[in-house]
Amino acid sequence: MFLFLLALWLVFNGRVTAETVLLGLLFAAAIFAFMCRFMDYSLEKDRKAIRLAPLVVRYFFVLLAEIVKSTFTACRFIVSPTLPHDPLLVKFRTPLSTDVARVTLANSITLTPGTITVSLDDGTYTVHCLDKSMAEGIESSRFVQLLLRMEEVTR
Repeated sequence: MFLFLLALWLVFNGRVTAETVLLGLLFAAAIFAFMCRFMDYSLEKDRKAIRLAPLVVRYFFVLLAEIVKSTFTACRFIVSPTLPHDPLLVKFRTPLSTDVARVTLANSITLTPGTITVSLDDGTYTVHCLDKSMAEGIESSRFVQLLLRMEEVTR
């Protein structure tokens, strides 16, 4: 965060001189000290965020790939209304322990076309799927695996 604050200072200042760098170091240190003292921030949180960043980027690309894949599946049902489909509600539990991970999974399921998270109660998901094929492996999907790794990093 300290380096981010310093870089922000330099970008907003528009020039790099010895004076601006020294002032930037001073202001970044003061703001960082304020954050550590009054906003419950620490260097450990910075370390966790840095370790978490590659997983977040990977999660984004997995989500993007799943959205594209399920878009084609959902479009197939829309374009061919005579194609048989079997909508269903699926209930499952995951080993995710934090609320952030659970809600992220619920939102990711909802973002993929053809599925929507109907409810999330105490770690039990109820998901409506447009077809039985969309429900296969939902409880142990790549989303769940990546979110479990993210939880390990943040502990």
